[in-house]
Amino acid sequence: GNDDVGNSPTQETVSKYRSDFGDDWFSFVCNGVFSIVINSQYYEDSSHVPDIANAQEIWLEAQLDTVRSGKYKHSLLFQHIPFFVESPDEPKIYFNFQPELRCKLLTRFSDAGISKIFCGHYHRNAGGWFDDRMEVVVTSALGSQLGKDKNGFRVVSVKENNITHEYVELQ
Repeated sequence: GNDDVGNSPTQETVSKYRSDFGDDWFSFVCNGVFSIVINSQYYEDSSHVPDIANAQEIWLEAQLDTVRSGKYKHSLLFQHIPFFVESPDEPKIYFNFQPELRCKLLTRFSDAGISKIFCGHYHRNAGGWFDDRMEVVVTSALGSQLGKDKNGFRVVSVKENNITHEYVELQ
């Protein structure tokens, strides 16, 4: 996210992140759930790293082909910046994406079969639904709260036929 590679990622900040933590986009399967993790900063501003952003797009399309294959019961997406905070048609603010890009990407992910997108960045709990098929879940921070939510974490339960989640406040 922006705290890792900056609001406008550069070759240097991306290289440092990858050196310290590993890949900034990847996918994995756990108990039959296909999960995709992307670097959403490239959608916010890739002006200094167009080649890296393009490489993520090529890789991402291959991952979405896996989702489209129907091989997995559930497919999830994880990213830092949420596409929207409360509603897909809200205006652009610091904590979301431009409406035109937002609509394009939400449609792309929903049409592929992603059912949930888990995000942070907002430092408050929020989220909502896109086209009644895909939920955007925005989780508050473990620290540095900006709203009324207390420090906490989200517990996600994956069942055969559904995925539920709950924010648990630390006492």
